[in-house]
Amino acid sequence: GLVGSEMCIRDSYKTLENQDIITKIQMAGISGMGGAGFPTYVKSQTDINIEFLIVNGVECEPYITADDRLMQEYADDIIQGINVLNHVLKPEKVLIAIEDDKPLAIKAMEQASASFDNILVSAIPTKYPSGGEKQLIQILTNKEVPSRGIPADIGILVQNVGTLFAINEAIHKGKPLIERVITVTGRTLNKPKNVWALIGSEIKHLLDNCDFEPEAQQRVIMGGPMMGFTLPSIRIPVVKTTNCILAVSYTHLRAH
Repeated sequence: GLVGSEMCIRDSYKTLENQDIITKIQMAGISGMGGAGFPTYVKSQTDINIEFLIVNGVECEPYITADDRLMQEYADDIIQGINVLNHVLKPEKVLIAIEDDKPLAIKAMEQASASFDNILVSAIPTKYPSGGEKQLIQILTNKEVPSRGIPADIGILVQNVGTLFAINEAIHKGKPLIERVITVTGRTLNKPKNVWALIGSEIKHLLDNCDFEPEAQQRVIMGGPMMGFTLPSIRIPVVKTTNCILAVSYTHLRAH
């Protein structure tokens, strides 16, 4: 029946060579979702031995809920993306890190990964900056990345949930990375929300869509309140790393 044929399609990537899968991921433009996106140095598991694949579902800044919503609504797709990397990298364990203040995301990811033995969901304390790669590795594995090294040096690869969702879209649907979830929020928006935005969309368009009422000294930040930066103009496009557009209120900022 239909279910059987769908399973075949889902697993058809397993007949591909690892390098072909990696090439498909890179040709789909999957880079730069979290920090560095899908690393070019991962050629195949013979080059580099990965013990832990860490899936970063930690937002690590206030206001940002893009990954949280993605995990709540697309947990199965994210797990399918994880399984593509599982197949290529053969890690011993996959650790999905989510802050403990995201119960719905934790539940969704636990349910979606229940039938896969090597995938574990790990709820970690909500405190900045645990979403940073090196801090996350320390919390989850007690291993330390050498100061000038990368996680792969100690057998670890960290990928953001958005990247894994995009890998699933690329491998199973042939869809390149052309959109992402962005949190559009702040005191000067009447209807803050998470939106699917095409890469290249003008920030002004996203703000207007959320009923933007700019103030006299309006600041718009790309990213969160700590790591984000003030934009020179809102007539610029969103990029692959844009996880949040924050339209802050001057009075609110001054009060902090």
